[in-house]
Amino acid sequence: MEIAIVLGLVVLFFTAAVVTVTVEDRRAARRKAAQRAARLARLGEVDPLAPARLRTDR
Repeated sequence: MEIAIVLGLVVLFFTAAVVTVTVEDRRAARRKAAQRAARLARLGEVDPLAPARLRTDR
């Protein structure tokens, strides 16, 4: 019984850690993309990666 509680808490802690890291990684990626776009806009440049993100209707 006690081992099940301990294992449950470990799994819960691990799940919370994974969710936290995932959310922070996505937030950092969005922040980096926004900074990159702002830096390119200040330079008057076009984002060279933008065409790769466009999707065409097929």
